Amino acid sequence: MNICIEHRTDEKSKEVFEEVTRRITNLGHQLVSDHPDLVITIGGDGTMLHAIHTYLEKNQHPKFVGIHTGTLGFFTDYESSELDAFFNDFNQEPKVNKVRLLEADIEYNDGRPMRKIFALNEIRVENILQTQLLDVYIDDAFLERFRGNGLCVSGQIGSTAYNRSIQGAIIDDSLEAIQLTEISGIHHKHYRSLNSPLVLNAHKEVVLRSDTFEKAMMVYDHLYIDLFNVKKVGIHLSQRVVQFARFRNYSYFARLRNLF
Repeated sequence: MNICIEHRTDEKSKEVFEEVTRRITNLGHQLVSDHPDLVITIGGDGTMLHAIHTYLEKNQHPKFVGIHTGTLGFFTDYESSELDAFFNDFNQEPKVNKVRLLEADIEYNDGRPMRKIFALNEIRVENILQTQLLDVYIDDAFLERFRGNGLCVSGQIGSTAYNRSIQGAIIDDSLEAIQLTEISGIHHKHYRSLNSPLVLNAHKEVVLRSDTFEKAMMVYDHLYIDLFNVKKVGIHLSQRVVQFARFRNYSYFARLRNLF
């Protein structure tokens, strides 16, 4: 099997990387950086997200498994103290968990071609410098005019990430859905919006329009772009997926317990 190992640069992660590398090569697998069958990440959720986006950019489709040495390990299945258990399970065929990505279609006012952005956890339209006005549509149906810092659209797996920190709902992993959550909305007698998380089925699209996106950004996972001269943003679940290799049964609620 062709395997890539991505790791954080702290000393603990380097030590685990060296041990995993030694064991992988002793088992006869090939270490590669391009077109791997499996990517092993050593670190936290940030390490996993970085690796996922690396291979999204390359348009390659490996499976991912994580060993936790970081501060948050929602995506990881093993602690760094469980290397023996990992390599014992590694001999078995993993269950493959396919997670659909979020996709944002960005349309511009100046004739530039539409740009597509992909994320695992969430896509946010956010303006920290001035109040952002957003007309919100669900598919073609107008929902509200929002005023505030911005809006966050998350998928099921991202419901426990940034979305949770802004009081969004946590969605069970048996459900495929997207969620719209406000970021510091303005609410008084003149301006009001929904002011509650909105969970939508997997076929819906959240469409955001504004007279101006000046100084606004789109933040997708740990990455961002500016929204200068943007006309419209449509966010929905993509047909593209991320594949997680589950070498052992690690329940969703055990992962939730690790968050608090």
